[in-house]
Amino acid sequence: MNWIRENKFLAGFIAVVLIGAGALGYLLYTAWSTYSDASDEYTATASSLKQLQERVPYPDLGNLKKYRTQQEGLIAATGTLATSLSQMVLPVVEITPSAFQDRLREISNATAAKAARTGVKIPEHFALDFDQYQIQPPAAAAAGPLGRQLEALNLAVNILIDAHVDDITGLQRVRLAEETSAHPNQHGGSGGGGMKVGPHGPGGNNAADGSDLVEKIPFEIRFTSSQPAFQKVIDDFAGSSKQFFITRTLMLDNSNPKPISKASAEAATAATGAAAVAAGQPGFQVGPQVLASGTAGGNYLSFLVGTEKLLVTMQIDMVVFHPPEKAERHGGGH
Repeated sequence: MNWIRENKFLAGFIAVVLIGAGALGYLLYTAWSTYSDASDEYTATASSLKQLQERVPYPDLGNLKKYRTQQEGLIAATGTLATSLSQMVLPVVEITPSAFQDRLREISNATAAKAARTGVKIPEHFALDFDQYQIQPPAAAAAGPLGRQLEALNLAVNILIDAHVDDITGLQRVRLAEETSAHPNQHGGSGGGGMKVGPHGPGGNNAADGSDLVEKIPFEIRFTSSQPAFQKVIDDFAGSSKQFFITRTLMLDNSNPKPISKASAEAATAATGAAAVAAGQPGFQVGPQVLASGTAGGNYLSFLVGTEKLLVTMQIDMVVFHPPEKAERHGGGH
């Protein structure tokens, strides 16, 4: 190594070569990193361009205008539908508490009279679960919303009476936010007690402040009926044009869940055959018993099955649709 110290030129040359090699290595590394980044960016851009070119429709200016036209048409159609649905609800009419009590008395009396005419049984002193307002008026702020709810429940009860159900056994309505805030300890009336409402309605779904497009006010009604009458009730709730109803829950029980026993069937058959023979009516043989065919002089057929009634519980939403502009006004402060 002494010759390197003695030859200063060679030592300087080697030092310069080493420094140059280090600088060249750094430049090569930097260039490779830049190339890798550029290559990745190019691959991603090419992939995006390919996706755009293969997309249907191609996102050019003409297709963008068509898309915006379709979007505006959809928004307009949605607004038209919402406005149309908002007309399928009973309005809130501003009335005084005493006027609400008068209307409640009028509806209760009319319901009792109509039920008596059609032979439909209703609970004694039936007031559509507004019993507490027969003796005391509601708060002024609650009179209008309560009036709308009363009219909706009146429609529901008339659907049952017009279908000629056998017996209306109970009706429970939701307590509105306006009346619960005015009377926080208020509870239900007729029909086994009323349903309660939370801060956002029963189950948290009630938009009582109108901040949403749809407001649901549920109630429950129980009745006994034949199958044809029950079918008419279902159809009439679904086809109501004055107020939009949705049947949420439907529970059915048979009034006679136990089948008839063989001994009871044989006894009924024997009694029917004996009555026919005593009346001198022609009959026909069924096993060991005689059944008579119905004639003009009398019908001696005894129905052993098919006379059961349905015990029905329906949980129904009274639905209120707010027009979009109204929902926006109410919801703007939230």
